[in-house]
Amino acid sequence: MSEAGIGTFYGVGLGPGDPELLTRKAVRILSEVDWIFYPFESRTGTSFSRRILAALDLPATKFRQVSLGMSQDRGPDQYTYATAAEAMVRELRQGKSVAWVTQGDPLFYSTFIHLYLEMRRHFPDVPITIVPGVTSTHAAAAAAGVPVSLLDEQVAVVPAVYGLDHLPALLDDFATVFLMKVNSVFDQLLETLDTLQQLSYFSLVILHQDKSTLMAEQQKEDV
Repeated sequence: MSEAGIGTFYGVGLGPGDPELLTRKAVRILSEVDWIFYPFESRTGTSFSRRILAALDLPATKFRQVSLGMSQDRGPDQYTYATAAEAMVRELRQGKSVAWVTQGDPLFYSTFIHLYLEMRRHFPDVPITIVPGVTSTHAAAAAAGVPVSLLDEQVAVVPAVYGLDHLPALLDDFATVFLMKVNSVFDQLLETLDTLQQLSYFSLVILHQDKSTLMAEQQKEDV
């Protein structure tokens, strides 16, 4: 608890799915906090974050679910983020500690960013601690065994749903291009990869709760 009697708000990165990739700091904080808020995807009825945490065997009574649409248009979720921030602040002002958990890293394409900005705008007195996590990009590179960058090589990270049309230009400028969140455009991605002249090699990696799996690895001339 802070000197002002307000509990600390934690943004905790859970890594890409494998519970063994949780940091020791994340495990310690999640075992100590009073409340753990987690995102629940209302469209699919699932929570990837909650599944990762199942391995820690924490008391179910400390978890609080927040249902989100998780669509490209995050406008409808803004009210939910604001409501969740208010609920967390009520606990924090009672001296309770609260964590928001998120896949990967809290500041890398994360639901936490919305809560973080909400807190900074409307509740600036709340102390915030951010616990970094392993990103999906690093986990994918490790699963594929592909060096990401060397010396002066440049790297791009692009959400696939926004970046497929720009992929040829990106490959001209960057040695490595990561495409994030490909599930909604997967078929289109495969068609695009097949037509790219600049592409000499690609890897497709699936990230899930137990481990990162190399789904496909091909030289372009074999595609």
